Amino acid sequence: MKKSIAALLLVLLLLGAAGTYLSLNRDSFSLWPFNQSMPFDGLSKAVSDRQNNLFVIDNAKKTIHKLNSQGVLQFSITSETGKNGEVYRFNDMAVDDQGYLYTIRTLLDPYGIAVKSEQIVRYRPDGQFDRSLFTEEYDSQTKRYRLGSLRNVQVREGVVYFFNDEVHQLTLYQAPIGDTSSSEPKSIYTIKLPENKYVSEADGYKPGEIYYSTRSGEIYRAFGDGRSELVYPLPGLDRTRRNFPESLHLDNQGRLVFIDFNSKSISRLDPKQPYIIEGLVNEDKAKASGVELAFDATNSSIGQDGSLIIVETAQINRRLPDGTITPSMVEAQFSEAMKTKAILLWSIAIAGILLVLYATKLVFFNLLQRRLPLMMKQIFILVPVIAVSMILLSTVIYTSFSKKMEEETFSELTLLAKNGGQNLIDGDKLESLTSPLDYNGTIYQSFRKKIQSVFDNNDQDDNQGFYKAVYKYENGVIYRILEDDDGMHMFNPFLPTPENQQVVLQGKPATGQWQDFSGEWRYAIAPIFNSAGKIVGVFETSKNLDGILKHRQLVLQSIIRNIAFISIGLLLVLFLMTYVLLSSIRKLRNSVGEIAKGNWDAVVTINTRDEVSDLGDSVNTMAARIRDYITKVENFSQSYYRFVPQQFLRFLNKESILDVELGDQVEQNMSILIFNIRGFYQLSKRLSPEENFNFVNSFLKRFGPYVRNHQGLMNKYLGAGFMALFPNQADEALRACIEMRKELDIYNSHRAKVGYKPVDFGIGLHKGPLRLGIIGEEQRLEGNVISDGVNLATMLEKMTEPLGASILITDYVVQSLEQPEGFLYRNLGLIQVEGVKEPLHLFDVYQGDPDTIRTLKDKTKALFEQAVTYYQVGRFYDAREAFLMVIKQNRQDKAAQLYFYICDEYFQNGTTAEWNGTLSVS
Repeated sequence: MKKSIAALLLVLLLLGAAGTYLSLNRDSFSLWPFNQSMPFDGLSKAVSDRQNNLFVIDNAKKTIHKLNSQGVLQFSITSETGKNGEVYRFNDMAVDDQGYLYTIRTLLDPYGIAVKSEQIVRYRPDGQFDRSLFTEEYDSQTKRYRLGSLRNVQVREGVVYFFNDEVHQLTLYQAPIGDTSSSEPKSIYTIKLPENKYVSEADGYKPGEIYYSTRSGEIYRAFGDGRSELVYPLPGLDRTRRNFPESLHLDNQGRLVFIDFNSKSISRLDPKQPYIIEGLVNEDKAKASGVELAFDATNSSIGQDGSLIIVETAQINRRLPDGTITPSMVEAQFSEAMKTKAILLWSIAIAGILLVLYATKLVFFNLLQRRLPLMMKQIFILVPVIAVSMILLSTVIYTSFSKKMEEETFSELTLLAKNGGQNLIDGDKLESLTSPLDYNGTIYQSFRKKIQSVFDNNDQDDNQGFYKAVYKYENGVIYRILEDDDGMHMFNPFLPTPENQQVVLQGKPATGQWQDFSGEWRYAIAPIFNSAGKIVGVFETSKNLDGILKHRQLVLQSIIRNIAFISIGLLLVLFLMTYVLLSSIRKLRNSVGEIAKGNWDAVVTINTRDEVSDLGDSVNTMAARIRDYITKVENFSQSYYRFVPQQFLRFLNKESILDVELGDQVEQNMSILIFNIRGFYQLSKRLSPEENFNFVNSFLKRFGPYVRNHQGLMNKYLGAGFMALFPNQADEALRACIEMRKELDIYNSHRAKVGYKPVDFGIGLHKGPLRLGIIGEEQRLEGNVISDGVNLATMLEKMTEPLGASILITDYVVQSLEQPEGFLYRNLGLIQVEGVKEPLHLFDVYQGDPDTIRTLKDKTKALFEQAVTYYQVGRFYDAREAFLMVIKQNRQDKAAQLYFYICDEYFQNGTTAEWNGTLSVS
């Protein structure tokens, strides 16, 4: 026993040491030991130092990797999350000769759009955080999107330089890089920008050798007196306003290197010879070197050795000084130390699992002699099961909630995109924007203000995080115009996608999702029309899910944490209960209590093999018999409901059929539907009694569910049909009629395949007051409906055949429709029915008719209804001619034929004295 205790203590000590080591190295624990490399995913920037080490910003600006000259990963710096869910992104970086890394670290809102603050941050040569050199805060008055005001951090001659874009002026700051330096950076030079010009990028640190590009597509040189001189494009230069310089850098010889996305090339300009634009890299030159460059989200920098470093989303290339383009680097190799550490971590984790199993063996076999007290059984069995069940339940609820939120996000984005394209952006004004020179002009500002007035004035979380963009469609190309991204430029071409082509070519809104350098997005796009109805642009609304997902993860973590606390509390409670009541009777009592609460599936499980176990078996037998009896009673009750529908009982305010009494009744306003098979008498004579029953049951089984699917109540079967009631909207009743008529075509096609003749039916639909109640006598009760509307609906069904209609409805139904425009029907006029004093205003619903009939009725609807109007006012000649035109187009139109003959009779011989503008149908 003592040896077992000593061994257990040793195992626990080893487990504690292993857990501590794994916790301290949990970041490296995610590395699978058999992986040899890590592919790039979302590159945005790369720079090199004098030792040819490469520093890259990867993973959608969330991570900085250091690679040696052979591409082996040295370390990674990962951005953290702010206190309130904000996200950090790395936007630029530079490295000094001692290996210190300087980066612009931008704090964005939880949705990755609005900039909260920016810092110039320094990291030590081993990748550890050193200190923050400079901080710029932003508020609603100085709002920036994705990109703040800090520009181009650089290390020159032992000094750190960076620019601050102050809207109308550009300020150059410097800070010493000594290890003990703690002084704040100071401004050394201020450039006043030309009127209506706004900074895009800047490089250089000496007056006269500082260059900056503008949002309108120019490059200026700044002199010591603060003035600026235009360098690009100069008058007469073979360039258009769409040749926009981006990713501007000075090489080691003072020449300007920039990317032109319009021409998909990287160019070089010597300020001393500004009319000579040298093409360094383009698609053809890249292909000649065996390299594919997409020129989409491409960035560049100048290496310490004078090479041009080209960065795309998933690859890095270099253009060497001799013009050679190196093969693409698409991944970082793991160092042997990293792979060894990963193997060590996983080995320790596996050893920890084995130690846990060994500790369990020591406790169960050596210390407890394979006997577990009830207390430990409850601790090791019940608590984990309960905790896992709670976690699974919470996960299911969380997943369902997330899915619903995602669906609602798509719906919301689509609505906002359509409204934005129609109401916020004037298509004619959008067409007037022709080049980057229009940046921040009157029209640009008007668009921005309208969008901000709708999206940015609500501080509620549900209305934040929207990314808005306006694109112009011109000559088959989609150009960026305005976005919630200060790093994007006007008239950059946007790659065609199936979604945006659907918008610009078909004018239909589209939705989708994508991942870019800023995260995972859900978006909706809609067309922008000019006053002539031509598509001239696209409006986009989207949401970054990174912030939402992080918020959901925090919620899930909170749920798990609360469950853990509840589980611990439950463990303590069970421990105390078991300590006080250490007997199996407690378990029996709990199980019997569950059965008493109605949980008949509860089973008493006692493995003590004593009298209590026998008692548990008896309780199980009793519960099984009670469960069987209850099942029979429930089945019996369900059988009752097949004869008396539950809806009928609810209308009578009865909970079950046991509460029904003779004379119970209630008045309701409902839609009454009469459905009957035409010619059933002739059909039934050809069938045996058994075949008649089988046919009727099969027919009703096929068409009856349409009543229930639209909240209808099957009130009574009429042999060859049925009567149904619809307590809710008349729209639901009419939809049921239409779907049954459509189902008839399918049903007849099936009959035709087995050689049976087609069948047809008529439907009459009326809405009005009726009284539901129980009739009969004490020994025989029946639910029934008393209403003139039943007789009226029956008459409508009988008139469907002579009027050539499948579905006849009264004007009471039409007046009750909430969405009458959603149905196809035509006015039949006032119909005088034999036995009914007042004429009926009827309508022929042809929406469910076969395609040919429906098309002809819809085509002649206006002419038919005009003819009915002529008839009702006594213009029989005009009515006859109009009906004749209807018949010529639709020779199967029985209603038009009936009207035609009567119009001809009245025109030839005159009307009777009793004629009152109605059509008599017997």
